[in-house]
Amino acid sequence: MQTGEDYRAAAFIFQHGSTPDDYLLAHSLAVTGAAKGSSGAAWIAAATLDRYLQSIDRKQIYGTQTRMVSGGEPTLEPYDRDLLPDALRTAVNVPTLPEQDARLEQFKAARSAAARP
Repeated sequence: MQTGEDYRAAAFIFQHGSTPDDYLLAHSLAVTGAAKGSSGAAWIAAATLDRYLQSIDRKQIYGTQTRMVSGGEPTLEPYDRDLLPDALRTAVNVPTLPEQDARLEQFKAARSAAARP
């Protein structure tokens, strides 16, 4: 790997791993990609951190991870909505809290409509 885009792409691969160490490595790769100038690396850095936090039973902080718990409704929980201001989310291309809530409701509505006969 040499370019920021190389590191960003590698972060996406490890983001889809299966262990906390995979997600932490993905986060480190994404941060390196951002430092090397990849414009898309900031978002994957946020997503990998959220996934890592959830994998160690901590709350996500950016709101990038949607879960379906036991076949129930989609949720962003567990989520510490108060730790970061929306300005930090926006800086890394993550939707604001109101935008996340609207997207989640759209996803739920689409899922519900698809389930109807």
